[in-house]
Parts: sequence; C-alpha cells; structure tokens
Amino acid sequence: MQSSLYFPDDLHYLPSSPGVYIMKDERGKVLYVGKAKSLKKRVTFYIRPKDPKTIALSERVRTVDFVVANSEEEALLLENNLIKKHFPPFNIRLVDDENYPYIKITSEKYPRILKVYRIRGEEGEYFGPFPHGGAVEQTIKGIRKIFPIRNCSVKIRDDRELLPCLLYHLNLCSAPCAHKISLREYLKMIDSLKLFLKGENKTVVNTVRREMETAKNELDFERAIIYRDELKGILSILEKQRVVTNENISFDAFSAKIDNSYACVIRVSVRDGRVVSSYPFMMDIYEDISERELIERFLFLYPFNAQSEKIYLEKLPKGRKLLGKLLSEKTKRNVRILSPRGTPVKNVISLARENASEYLKNYLSRHLELKEKKLLEELKETLGLSNIPIRIEGYDISNVSGVDATGSMVVFANGKPDKKEYRHFKIKYTKGPNDFGMLEEVLTRRFGESDDFSNAAPNLLLIDGGKGQLDIAIKVKKFYELSVDIASLAKKEELIFVENRDKPVRLSKDSEELKLLQ
Repeated sequence: MQSSLYFPDDLHYLPSSPGVYIMKDERGKVLYVGKAKSLKKRVTFYIRPKDPKTIALSERVRTVDFVVANSEEEALLLENNLIKKHFPPFNIRLVDDENYPYIKITSEKYPRILKVYRIRGEEGEYFGPFPHGGAVEQTIKGIRKIFPIRNCSVKIRDDRELLPCLLYHLNLCSAPCAHKISLREYLKMIDSLKLFLKGENKTVVNTVRREMETAKNELDFERAIIYRDELKGILSILEKQRVVTNENISFDAFSAKIDNSYACVIRVSVRDGRVVSSYPFMMDIYEDISERELIERFLFLYPFNAQSEKIYLEKLPKGRKLLGKLLSEKTKRNVRILSPRGTPVKNVISLARENASEYLKNYLSRHLELKEKKLLEELKETLGLSNIPIRIEGYDISNVSGVDATGSMVVFANGKPDKKEYRHFKIKYTKGPNDFGMLEEVLTRRFGESDDFSNAAPNLLLIDGGKGQLDIAIKVKKFYELSVDIASLAKKEELIFVENRDKPVRLSKDSEELKLLQ
C-alpha cells in the first residue's frame, strides 16, 4: 500500500521499516525513487543536504510517497521497477544517457548490422551499450572487414539481381543483393558474427576453421577463401588482446569510483582467458551511495545483452541473488554474481579499479575546465566586460582604525584560485584610516613599481567595496594606461559596480558568477 506525506513537515510519520520512497514536485511529477533499510532514517537525510545536486533535488520536493516492503530484496525489486516506469530525473543515470549506443543485428531475411541508440521491441539482437558512438563505429568497421555484412536498406529479392556497390569491391559487404553469396552462407556468417560479439572467440575460430576445411574438401575454393579471410581477421584481433590466463575462462568484472556528484563504472570483459574489452560508463549521482550499491543499481538499470554467466564484483551487493535472477531472465543465461577468487580474476578486478579511477579523474578535469570556461563567458556577458576574465585579481584593504593596515591581492586563473600568485602589501605611505588612499597605494605599487611577482596581466580587477573604490581603481588604470576591465563588489548589498555602467548589477544569490566573485 502506497502512502503520501508532505515534505519536510510530515517526515516524522515515516516508519523505520525497509521500503521504497518516491519524491514528487508540486505537480506530482516523480523526481526521485529510492530504497531504504529504514525509510525514516533515509528520507530525513534530505532535510539538510550538503552537496549541490542533492540540494537541487530537495528544493523541488513537495511530497514523498512510500511503500513498506517485507525485505530489502523486495524493496530493491520495487525500486528497480519504479525507476524503469518513471525515469526520474534525479536518479543515477548514465551521463548523456540518450547517447549510449548499441550494435543491432536485424531480424530480416538478410540481416544488417546497425548502430542504434535505443532498444525497441524484440526484433533483432542488440549488443551493448557502448560508451560512445565512436566505439560502435570503430567496432562495426573492424567487424565488416572480417564479416562483410550489409548495412544498407536495399530490398533484396530472389528474382532480382542488382549490381554490387563499392563496398563489395572494398570487401566490406558480401553483396547478397547481387546474389554474390547464398542465403545459407550469409546466415552462417551472421551466426559467427553474433558469437564474436559475445566474445566467444574460441567457438568462432573452431566454427570458421571447420567450414573452411569443409569447403576445401568439397573443392569449393572460392568459399574456402572467404572463410580463410574471416579466420585471419579473427586471429589478428586475438593476437592484440591482453592474455590474463592460459585457462579457458570467461567472465565480466565491474568496478566503480565515485567523486562527489560523478562516478565511473568500468566493465572489463574476459573471454577464453583474454581481455576483449574495457568500457567506462560515466554516471550522474544525486545521493549518498557506496560503490557497491552503485554497481548494483547500474546492473539493474543497464543489463548487458552479451553478458557472461559469471560476473565478478569486488564487494558483493545484498541483492546479488535477485540481481543474478533478473540478469538471467534478461540474457537467457544462468548468470551468477561472484566474489573474486584466484589471481587472474583479482588482477582483472584490480585493472578495472585502476581504470575507473583514472578515467573519472580525466573526465572531471575535462568537465570542470569546460564548466569554468562557460562560467567565465557568462560572467563576461552579464557584466558587459570587454574580455573573458581569464585572470581575475581581487583587492581588499584591512585595518583597525588605520593601524596594521594591509592590502591583499588574490588571483583566480581560469576560474580557479592561483594561490602562488597571492600577495600581501603592508601599507607604507598612507596615514590614518583612509581606505581609498590605501587602495590607491596598493594598486600603484602593483602596477607602477618593479616587482618580483608574475608579469601576467589581469583581465579583470575586482575591488572589495562600492562606487568609491571603483573610482579609485579607474583613476590608477588611466594613469598607467592599463587595458583591463574593472568592477567592485559591495558584499553586504551584493551589488556589482562596473566601469562605464550607470547602474550596478545585482546577481542572484545562488548564481555561480556571484560565488566566483565572492
């Protein structure tokens, strides 16, 4: 039975039982679905969130529905079903979820190989997801050199023979439209391709080798050459794959790394003792979640079609039996969730862990650079600056009635504090409590004296103060003929005075631009 409470006023009515909670906005739209060992303990966490993403969620929640479950396993299954039903925007999801592609082998008489972004219906067979479109295109390109499968939409008829296209002459298509291959041989090639995509390389090699020998024995040398070329291509790929063990074992290993609101899940696939693929998947995180829980949720939401029967996880989730059951139903194989045993498996888990950590680190570095660049561009537009403020120098005067007065300079480069460039100026020449005079002295020493700090020219001078401080900075700028934008920030009023603007700019308290300037 589902009950509903107002957020946050009614949360004390929540039971301490395991169950599922559904957070909704003022229009009743589902924002987030979660499971909990204790509903009361878990949901009250959202009253005082700490990270920005959880704060964004909490601010939109108006009601919380909940369903009490008999066990954590039942709650896990219910949560999974509700997420798939509602696709809540604040649940963990692949970054750019719409853009994670699959390889599809169609179910036509002469099947095609395609790149698709959605699994639609039961027609055809899907392999993936892959981390990006480039990975799929590269895979398909390599596949068609070994298995020349068509990818065009030409209607193939037994009573009509077309001229083969350029791809046939490039050995990238077997031209069934031109009757260059029989239906029987084409479908055999499709079967081998599917085994290859599942990583069952040993089976593929044995099958292709057997067909090649059969063709030779039947003196069908043209057909034998086709199988020979397939075999060469497969063996060439196998030679490049990392061998982790001489044992004939196949499994998938998963590891995850979380950093603030982002996470990376890595899947390493081993087939017949060789690493056949290692793919990273970036996730958006809106909750306090462990790496063990993250992998569990990931496998529930994004089951792989070409799944091994053995999945090794560094730490086993509580719902591993249920997860194994659901994956078995999805893949029609007996999938087991296992703890790593033996050196080869542990080495692959270690490889997955290292890859997840390194990929997340690189992703965040690129992501933050883009985010900071966008923020600086927005600041330029908002304040009407002449240049993007790549280097911002902020100045502040501190003193007690003119005694022990100092001026401080902080520097932000590309949106990040550059602490090695920070400077303090002990006031030497200005006497008494004269903030304007002290500011003029500091700026004069910064731009007028020979000094030992960076020669990098600022794009924006940001002064702590109001219109008076702005006028002092403009005076120094004109005297030294500086090419720099100037603004001052009156912190109490949160007003920004900008050179050549009659009225101050007021930014939203929550704006990233104001947070940067403060």
